[in-house]
Amino acid sequence: MNKQIISKGKTAVYVQDHDCLKTLYNDIQRNDYQINMADLFLKLFYHACQHERKSTIIFLLRIYFELFSQCEQIGLRQSFFYGKYKLKKKSMISWYSQYVIPLIKIER
Repeated sequence: MNKQIISKGKTAVYVQDHDCLKTLYNDIQRNDYQINMADLFLKLFYHACQHERKSTIIFLLRIYFELFSQCEQIGLRQSFFYGKYKLKKKSMISWYSQYVIPLIKIER
């Protein structure tokens, strides 16, 4: 079941079908699936970064803030820095560094 959900999610990420992703997350929460939401999020987020799907990265960033507790957000935070290294184009890396990283970074 887990592989099917991840496969469906990756397809939705690739075609940037945010409604499908939203439905996928809602179905998982409604049903009693034993799926690690953080693991699913990371796989889909890294897939979006690898294929440089800007709007999907933004959508998943919203999911990150809405779906996960503050404790889970702290645990997932370092994955956003790794996501930057999955990007290929300099323009995408620049956009990511300018808009995504500041949302995650903790200022001292």
